Amino acid sequence: MVKYFCYDYLSGISARGKMAGKNSHALAVAAASLILIFAGPGPGLLSAQTAARSMSDDTPVRLFIIDDDAGMLKREVWKDGIYQTPWFKFTDPDGGLEMIYALREPSIKVLGITCAMGCSSTRVCMASVKKILELTGRTDVPLLKGAESPSDLAKPTAASSFIIDTVMNNPGQVEIISTAPLTNIATAIMLEPRLPQNWKMLHMATGEFWGTLGEMSDGAKFARATGYQDLNINVDVKAVQYVLEHAGRNMVVYDNELMDDAFLTMKHRGQLQNAGTPLAKWVADETFPITPVEKLFAAMPGMPLHGVIAVAVAVDPSLAAAPVNIRIVLAHRKRGGYYFVSSDDPRVSSYPVFSQALDSETIEKRLVQSCQ
Repeated sequence: MVKYFCYDYLSGISARGKMAGKNSHALAVAAASLILIFAGPGPGLLSAQTAARSMSDDTPVRLFIIDDDAGMLKREVWKDGIYQTPWFKFTDPDGGLEMIYALREPSIKVLGITCAMGCSSTRVCMASVKKILELTGRTDVPLLKGAESPSDLAKPTAASSFIIDTVMNNPGQVEIISTAPLTNIATAIMLEPRLPQNWKMLHMATGEFWGTLGEMSDGAKFARATGYQDLNINVDVKAVQYVLEHAGRNMVVYDNELMDDAFLTMKHRGQLQNAGTPLAKWVADETFPITPVEKLFAAMPGMPLHGVIAVAVAVDPSLAAAPVNIRIVLAHRKRGGYYFVSSDDPRVSSYPVFSQALDSETIEKRLVQSCQ
């Protein structure tokens, strides 16, 4: 039996994070897709500037693999479009921003980045990540190509092999954060069923509860134009179902309701433009025109920092309200595709779900610092 889960939000929530607006996120992206801004020659490598945050010598370093579908090269996204709706020629570049955040976070070590389709094609993801690694001076981080379509589920790729080898050679030490369709993760589990017992944690950043947790996210509004409210779930439903059934106890979920609680604003873009570094200039350019269009057409403060929020909370859970344990199953809407609902079936696995950011300002500030 499936039931909808309702949660009475705690007080103290950031008002900025809950701005829903009357217009849809889809209208913003559609408007942005009408504006093709050709970038100039790419900037050179970043100098030895690091983020302002520091870490004491005795702080343990956590080991992370990032599984992503970044689309942060707008000229390339224009060619391929969003994977599932290629007629959408612009996509949110937050996947690239979350990698910058992670690469500049002193408390974690990024062991590798695996790519998949989603925000755009796998080709665009690979090109985006390569550019980011160059600009952050982190070309030492392995970049692995993963699934190019849902038909690649269960087929070995460089990405799935890297995930398996890295986790199994470091049992109980490696965390994976996936902000992409779960094809790479599900494939790795299919090829090595012991994987969930050997990773330290899987951070799954995806999923829409369609308002039953207290708000309607920008992802739900996206469905009004495209028919799909969540490009991660709906790109590869079988992969999501497999992960939900086989991830074991060491998984935490960051849903869409959480991932539109902080924003990159025009003020932030101005700070990056004034920073004078190649990375900051590139980020400011790649987030235009999405940032102003979100503000003008979607009644939001700026561009939602979806994946950045998930990474930030994974690193520092105090930035969000305590997670709620939910038995998650998939349901389907005629308009909106697949989404999450809560089940009262004791046979269904229960996972902690983060749904509410408490300190959006800190997330935004740390991101801007990381991009300078």
